[in-house]
Amino acid sequence: MSDIFVMIRNQANNALTSIDGIPFVAFLEREGQLIAEETIELIYADAGFDDLPIGEYTVGVRHERVEPPKATCPVAIRGADEVVLVTFVYLEPERVLLNAQIAVEKRL
Repeated sequence: MSDIFVMIRNQANNALTSIDGIPFVAFLEREGQLIAEETIELIYADAGFDDLPIGEYTVGVRHERVEPPKATCPVAIRGADEVVLVTFVYLEPERVLLNAQIAVEKRL
């Protein structure tokens, strides 16, 4: 089974755990259905969705005090030994999403 990890970073690639003391929430959807939700961890600014089958997913984060308040990105798991890393990068002073980056690695 494969994993998807979600990370929140600012423009300087530093962990962005919360805004105004409110943590980000990561979520995972498949075929339009919410299948998992995790609060972004407050030290490393990440969340993980483990033991996922091969398939198409939508990964997203939400926070009421950033623009847009909900950001999503499609990802695909193509092999049983993949780890998909999704990083949402925000311009911290303006609280605006800059981009979402996806990387795929093989499980060690």
